[in-house]
Amino acid sequence: MEFDEYVNTLKRKIKTNQKEILFICIGTSKVLGDSIGPLVGSYLKEKIGSKKVLGDINHNICSKKDLIFNYPKIKNKYIVAIDTAISCKDLSGKIFISQTPITMGLALNKNKGRIGDISIKTTICDLEFISKQYVNKMSEFIGKGIYNAIYLNSKD
Repeated sequence: MEFDEYVNTLKRKIKTNQKEILFICIGTSKVLGDSIGPLVGSYLKEKIGSKKVLGDINHNICSKKDLIFNYPKIKNKYIVAIDTAISCKDLSGKIFISQTPITMGLALNKNKGRIGDISIKTTICDLEFISKQYVNKMSEFIGKGIYNAIYLNSKD
């Protein structure tokens, strides 16, 4: 997906005029391929502040327990969930924006909780054979796209 197409899709799908928006960036910094969500969270916190972002490279969100612990911050918010999905090689590197929640841990056949009014998933084909350069590039692409779609030229 080209960057402009990604930004325009985000503009169409994220309904910022509803409740207050909260980005939940899912994953763990302990596994390179699963660190895209936390890296996006760190990028967004730097750009828009920590009140609108849950999950970053230092504070991972990767279980139902994490969601329950953070429930006071989550309730009554419009949730944009961001995560990495494992897929076949043909879909690797694709970004999917859906108006459905993310099921955390689904790739590992574990349901660790569902979250999100909208989800942004980037796909990789193998957690073990992924480069740090790729992870950083995808994280920056996703974070910049969100920032450009919602906050650039905005008074919020």
